[in-house]
Amino acid sequence: MTSLFLSLFLACGEKTQDNAQSSATSTANAAPAAPAQETTTSDDAVVATWNGGSMKYGEAIEPAKGRLSQMKGEYLQNRYDLERQSLEQAIVEKLLEAETTKKGLPSTEELLKAEIESKTTEPSDAELKNYYEQVKARLRGMDYDTAKPMIAQQLKGQQQQELFMTYIEDLKKSYGVEISLPYPEIPRVQVSADDDPFKGPETGAPITIIQFAEFQCPYCGKAGESVEQVMKEYEGKVKMVFRDFPLSFHDRAIPAAVAANCAGEQGKYWEMHDEMMSNQRALSESDLKGYATKISLDIPKWETCLKDPKQEAEVKKDMDDGAVAGVSGTPAFFINGIMLSGALPFERFKEVIDKELAQQ
Repeated sequence: MTSLFLSLFLACGEKTQDNAQSSATSTANAAPAAPAQETTTSDDAVVATWNGGSMKYGEAIEPAKGRLSQMKGEYLQNRYDLERQSLEQAIVEKLLEAETTKKGLPSTEELLKAEIESKTTEPSDAELKNYYEQVKARLRGMDYDTAKPMIAQQLKGQQQQELFMTYIEDLKKSYGVEISLPYPEIPRVQVSADDDPFKGPETGAPITIIQFAEFQCPYCGKAGESVEQVMKEYEGKVKMVFRDFPLSFHDRAIPAAVAANCAGEQGKYWEMHDEMMSNQRALSESDLKGYATKISLDIPKWETCLKDPKQEAEVKKDMDDGAVAGVSGTPAFFINGIMLSGALPFERFKEVIDKELAQQ
């Protein structure tokens, strides 16, 4: 049981789930193997010759420079993420062992039963039916009564993930955990803010964070807590841009993104954003209309906007830009071009932001 919970951090990823029967998470993309020795060839070095001509290294790799820089950044980031993941897991195991001893329990499994399983509640009929409406397109005609046990197990699993994450964060605070793993020098990825919604100063902020996320991913909701703390702690210094990256196995993610963008057409993007992030299991068509009504949108105008093909095209443009930048799961963040992935605690953002501010 302990290893199961430890595997449940930190992000939603395209490769993690393809049906309603399973749910898994990914903290980082698989890290590519490091080269035995990084190439240090000078741009002026001749790397090819032929009768009457030659070519220098700099000229040869010019078309690939962007991709080579991205690959290096991905490797360094993935290596750091793996190191960090290993460290976090080791810390969690030590904390659970310490807490088990402190409470006089025979095993960490018993501790988790007491702190997680015993606090897990059965989903209500309304929650089950709502979730069924969200996933029934993937159930290939399975009726509600047949799907109900599977859906209940899925929702209980999500609830246990959330309880476990909260419990571990509380343990870290209680035991005064501080992490000093040095952050690598990572090549920056050029990511456009496009014309997407943002918080903070429109211009002049020393830090720009571009977030790729979606409304059905529970880790995007969890990451929102860290983002809000960043905006509070670095008020006036951070511009935070939200770009859409709906995952293929979340069938309400695109409609939710369009709903938020159409609310933005009436100047209420963030109100709609917050409603949906707070109700990620309730994103049916009627739910979205309810949120639109709650925040006092002009409903006929909003519904007309939902049907505009330009809105979905805008969402897909965000997806394409994210994919080019190396995004494959949510949430993903680019802090002045430095990529972070997953539902990370505030401290991870602080590491990068403080380093960026110190260099300016």
